[in-house]
Amino acid sequence: MKIRRKLLKSISHNFGHSFISLMNYINDDYFMGHVLKQARKTKCNKLTVDILENLAEPSELLTDPIKSSIEHWNKWFPTLVKSSGSTMDYVSSAKMTIEFELNLARPHLGNKGFIESPFVCEIVIIDDRGKEYIRKHEGWWFPETK
Repeated sequence: MKIRRKLLKSISHNFGHSFISLMNYINDDYFMGHVLKQARKTKCNKLTVDILENLAEPSELLTDPIKSSIEHWNKWFPTLVKSSGSTMDYVSSAKMTIEFELNLARPHLGNKGFIESPFVCEIVIIDDRGKEYIRKHEGWWFPETK
């Protein structure tokens, strides 16, 4: 298999999709539920993650479960890159932002007891030549716990 930079586009998609998916469950809720709950509590609606440096901000959003999950997925990133047919030598930057629109909310269609808000998750990988590979995931999410 030839190692290619072009695969960084699908890697950005796959990392973001996995990170915000139902595979990212922590204790009593999904990662996105934890972030939304903390965002509503603190009024900080945007989480920024530097995947390579394993840094995230703002600190107001970084509860222990959120920090733990971010660290786990950031450690997995090089494995994803390699197993996808690329190499970390091609990755000079990898960042993710998750932003909730806290001013918008609606009852969840499946359970009116849950209130969901829209979000955008954007992953930007920059290769060693400066080319950006950007992927956005959008949807609605709700916390499963109060």
